[in-house]
Amino acid sequence: MATFDYPSNITGIVSFMRYVNNITNVGGVGFLGVAMLIIIGFVAFFSTKNYRTDRALGFASFITLISAIFLRFLNMINDMVLFGVVIIFIGALIFLIREREVEEFGV
Repeated sequence: MATFDYPSNITGIVSFMRYVNNITNVGGVGFLGVAMLIIIGFVAFFSTKNYRTDRALGFASFITLISAIFLRFLNMINDMVLFGVVIIFIGALIFLIREREVEEFGV
């Protein structure tokens, strides 16, 4: 089991989150940022589940994408995680457009 030194210069929430992200670092990816994205995605999806699934998924993926861009600027996720979130957003957008076409044209 690895031991971690307590940092001497935590002056705010961002430096604390970076410290926790470094502690959970496995293979170059800090799992604090990834866990935050998963939680944001699930909460956004289930809070908008009163609407249809395509709308809820579109909203949740958009909020998760905005959060992923913010976390990337904070260096809490790497480029591959951001790329995965962009792919999920594009997939949700295609699903939303497809469901709109079926609803509008009945095809």
